[in-house]
Amino acid sequence: MRARFAHTCAILFAIASFMSIQCYAQEKTTASRLLEMKSGQDSITRQNPAEKIYLQLDKSAYTPGDTLWFKAYLFNAPTLGLSAKSALMYLSIVTDSNVVVKRQRLPVENGLSWGNISLKDLPAGTYTLVAYTQWLQNFKPDCFFRKQFTIADDAGSNWLANYTSSSIMTDGKEQAHVKLLLSDVYKTAVAGKPVQLMVMKGRRRLYRQTIQTDEKGLIDITFNLPGKPGDIRIIASDARGNRVNIPLNFNRPQDADVQFMPEGGDLMADLPAHIGFKAIGLDGKGINVSGVVLDREKQVVANFTTQHLGMGSFNLPVVNKGESYTAKVTLPGGAIREFPLPDVKNEGIVLNVINSASEDSVKILIAATDKIARLGESYFLIGKAREVICYGAMVDFKNSTSISQKISKRLFPSGITHFILLDMKNRPLNERLIFINRHDDLHLNISTDKIAYSPHDSIALRISINDALGNPVAGNFSLAVTDDALVHPDSLNNENIITRILLTSELKGYVEEPNYYLNTNDAASKEALDNLLLTQGWISYSWPDEKGRPVYAAETEVAIKGRVLNVFNNPVKKTKVQLFSKSPVVATDTLTDKNGEFMFRKLPLADTPAYFIKTAKNFNVSITMDDAPPPVLLASAGAKMPWYVSNDTTLLNSLKNNRTRQNLADGLPIDTKALKEVKITAKKIVKGSQNINGAGNADWVFDEDDMLKAGKKSLLEFLEEHVSNLRSGTLTNKYNLRYALQDKSLDEVSAIMQIVRQPPLPTVPWYLIDNKPMVLIVDGIAFGSVIKVMSLNEPNGNDIKSYLESNTAEDVKGIEINSSGKYGWEYFRRYILADWKHYLNSTDIAFVEITTRDGKGPGIAHTPGAYLYKPLALSIPAHFYRPRYPVKDKVKHADDLRSTIHWEPNINAGADGKALVSFYATGKPSTYTFIMEGTDGNGSIGFKTGKIKISNSVSP
Repeated sequence: MRARFAHTCAILFAIASFMSIQCYAQEKTTASRLLEMKSGQDSITRQNPAEKIYLQLDKSAYTPGDTLWFKAYLFNAPTLGLSAKSALMYLSIVTDSNVVVKRQRLPVENGLSWGNISLKDLPAGTYTLVAYTQWLQNFKPDCFFRKQFTIADDAGSNWLANYTSSSIMTDGKEQAHVKLLLSDVYKTAVAGKPVQLMVMKGRRRLYRQTIQTDEKGLIDITFNLPGKPGDIRIIASDARGNRVNIPLNFNRPQDADVQFMPEGGDLMADLPAHIGFKAIGLDGKGINVSGVVLDREKQVVANFTTQHLGMGSFNLPVVNKGESYTAKVTLPGGAIREFPLPDVKNEGIVLNVINSASEDSVKILIAATDKIARLGESYFLIGKAREVICYGAMVDFKNSTSISQKISKRLFPSGITHFILLDMKNRPLNERLIFINRHDDLHLNISTDKIAYSPHDSIALRISINDALGNPVAGNFSLAVTDDALVHPDSLNNENIITRILLTSELKGYVEEPNYYLNTNDAASKEALDNLLLTQGWISYSWPDEKGRPVYAAETEVAIKGRVLNVFNNPVKKTKVQLFSKSPVVATDTLTDKNGEFMFRKLPLADTPAYFIKTAKNFNVSITMDDAPPPVLLASAGAKMPWYVSNDTTLLNSLKNNRTRQNLADGLPIDTKALKEVKITAKKIVKGSQNINGAGNADWVFDEDDMLKAGKKSLLEFLEEHVSNLRSGTLTNKYNLRYALQDKSLDEVSAIMQIVRQPPLPTVPWYLIDNKPMVLIVDGIAFGSVIKVMSLNEPNGNDIKSYLESNTAEDVKGIEINSSGKYGWEYFRRYILADWKHYLNSTDIAFVEITTRDGKGPGIAHTPGAYLYKPLALSIPAHFYRPRYPVKDKVKHADDLRSTIHWEPNINAGADGKALVSFYATGKPSTYTFIMEGTDGNGSIGFKTGKIKISNSVSP
C-alpha cells in the first residue's frame, strides 16, 4: 500500500527569491517547522549570497607572444542575475605545478568585466586561469572559476611526438612496450637520426639508450616496469638541443579504479537498490568496462556495462540481509578484476528519484526497512536548488514501508536540484542530485547576409536575442571568432556558459566533455547525465556553518583600508590620516575610528596606482594596511598531454603562422626555421648589496627589476616561485643543537657531537635550500645563525618564516643566495662561530643575502606615521586589433596571420533584442567558428556557435 505525503508544503520558486507558499497541513507545528527551516535557510542565503563566475576566452590554445582575451560574468548564485555585490575581481594564472605566475585585479561594473593578458613572458606549458572575488573567499575554493589553457612553442624544440604504449607479463616481470614517432613541427619525420632516450620514474632512471630512428622517425623500445608505474616519462633528445618530455599513460588492469555508489547513500537489507558506478584509469579519465555482480555463493545477481566515459548504473531487485556483493569487472584489454560493493546495512531508508525527460514531474520513492517503518517516526523531505529550498514536505511510514509521490518540475529552476531526506533533528539521511531542464535558456540567433565570403571581405553578423517564448530580450554578450585551420573547433566546445553555470560549477572534480550532457536531446545523453550526478561529488555554495560575520568583506568599490597603531600595538583613535597620489590625482584625508581604523572610499580607477599615506602624528605610530591575503590556488584537475604530443594540425598551423609573423618582424625569410634560443644575459647587480663576495657574485641573483615585477608578493612567495629546491623542513641532528648543547662546556659539546649518529633530537622547524638550512643575512646583519639557534633567545625557523611572509618583494632591492662552497666560504668564515668549524663546513649552509631599500637591516622599518602603498594594479582592457581592407586597397595588404579573427567582449542587445557585429576576413580561404555567450542580467543565459565559410570561389 502506498503511503501519502503528510502535511505537504509546496514552495514555489521565483527569480526574485520570493517564494509563494501553499500549505496543506493537519498539524500547525509541522508547517511551522518547514517554514522556519525555509526561512532560516533563505535568510542566510539572502544575506550572504555566493557568487558564480564564468569567463569566456577567445580560445584555449595559444602561441608565444599571443594575448589571451576574456570576458568575465559575475552572477548572484541563487538567482543567476548579474551580481552587484563585488566591484573587483581577481585573476591568476597558475602553472601545472601550482605556482602563480600572473595576477590581475579587474574592475567589475554591474557584474561584467573584460580584458586581456599578455602571454609573451610565459614559457610553453599547460596553465590554469583562476578567477575569484574577495567575497568568494568566504566560501570553499571549489567555488572559484578555473579553466585550463595551453601555450605551445617551437623555439625550444623542433620536435613533435606521438606514441603508443602497452604492457605485458614476461617471465613473471611486467614489461612496457613503447613505440615513439618523432617529427618536426612541419610534419617531416626525424628519420635516420641518433636519439638519446631516457625513461624516468620521478628521479629514478629506468632505461637509457641511444637509438637511431627508422625512415619514418619511429623508435621501438621495451623496458621493465616498476610495481607502481605512475609518473613515468620518456625523454628523447639529440645533440642539437631538440628534446621532448612525454608522460606515459599505462592504463593497466591493476591501476584501474571502479567505485560503486548506491543511490541515496547505502545498500539497505531487504530493499531494492539503484547503484551508480564509475571506472577510471591511472590518468583519472573514464574507461569502458563491463561485468557482473556476484553474491557470496558466486551467483550472478546483476549485469552492468559503462554507458558513457566510464559511468553507468544498474539495479538490484532486492538486497539480501547479511549478504556481501562483489563485482567481477572486465577491463579494457580483457583483464578481469574484482571489486567489493559497499557493505549492506541492516536498518535504514533508501531514496530513489526518477527523473524522466519526457515527464513534467519527478517521481520520489522512499522505502524503509520494517524496523524503521514500525517506529512511526516522521521525516522532512526537501528539494533545494541554488541553495534555496523550493520544496518541503513531512513524510512518515505509518501505513506502509514505502512512499511514492510526484513533484512538479515547475517548482525548481533549471539546473541541479538537491533532494535531501532529514530526520526531525535536521540530520541528513539520504541525498540525491538530479538535473532539471526547463528549456528556458536565451535563444541566440546569428545570421549572415551571405552563404560564403571572399578573402578580405567585410563580414556582418546580425544578432537577435529572444527568450524561451520568443519575446525579444535585452542583454550583454561576448563573441569570439577563430580560424578552424589554426584553432581546433573541439577545443572551444569543452565548456560554455550554460554547462558551467548550471552543471559543472556545482560538481566536484574533473568532468569530461561537459557539453555532451546538455547539448544533445537524445535519451543516451540524459541517461549519462543522471549517471554523472549519481557518481560525482557536489559543491556547496551555502554559507559555511562555522562562520558568523564574513571574514572577507565584499569589495563594493575601489577603497583603501588600514589601521594606525602606537608603539604598544594599540589603536590610535581620532587621528587625522592623509592620502596623496599623483596617478591617479588624489588628495584627501579622514579620521581613524575608535579601533584606529581608517578608510578612503570611491577612489578613481588607475592601472598602476601608488598612494602616500601619512598621519598627523608621526612619532611612535605606524600604519598597517588591511589587505586580504590571496588564497592558495591550485591548478585544474584533468591535466593535458604536452602540446607536442599531438596530431592536431590546427596547432601546427598556428605555430607556423606564429613563426612566420616573428620572422617578418625580425626581417628574416618567411620559411626560416628557429634554432634553440640561446639567451645571453648581463650579470645582475644588486645596488647597495652587502654581499661579501661582491654584488652579484652568488649562486642565485635577483635584482631590483625582479623584485618590482613581483610587486606585492611576500618574500616567501617570491623565493618559493623562483628557487625550485627551497622547502620547509626540520634541522637534522647535524644542526639541531638547540636542546642538546644548552649550558654545556666545549669538552661536553665535543662529546655530544657524537649525537649526530643517534636518533633525531626534538625537531627545529626551518627553511632549507638544497637540503641545507637557510641563514638570512639582511643588509649584512645576520638574522639568526643556525649555530646560535642553541640559545633560546635567538630567532628560529618560525621567526624566519614570519619575516619572509610579512615583507614584500617591493620592500627590497634584491636577493642573493650563496649555497655553493665557492660563494658560501666567506659567509661561513664571518657568521659561523669558530668553535663549530670542526663540525660544519661552508657547503652545509645556504646563506641568503637580502638588500633592503633603507639598508638598515632586518627591520625594514617604514618612516614613522607614513606608508607608501602600492596595491595590485588594476587591469585596463586594451582594444582588440581590427584590420580594415577597403575594396580598392585589397591587393595591397599582406595576409594577417591571426588565429583569433575577431573578439567582441561587449555586445549590447537593445530592448528589441537586436545587435550587429562586423569584421574583416583574412586573406586565405578557410572556415571560421564563432561562439557567442551572455546573459539578460536577470537570470537567463545563452550560448550559440556556428560557422562562416571563406572561399576563393565566391562571385563578387
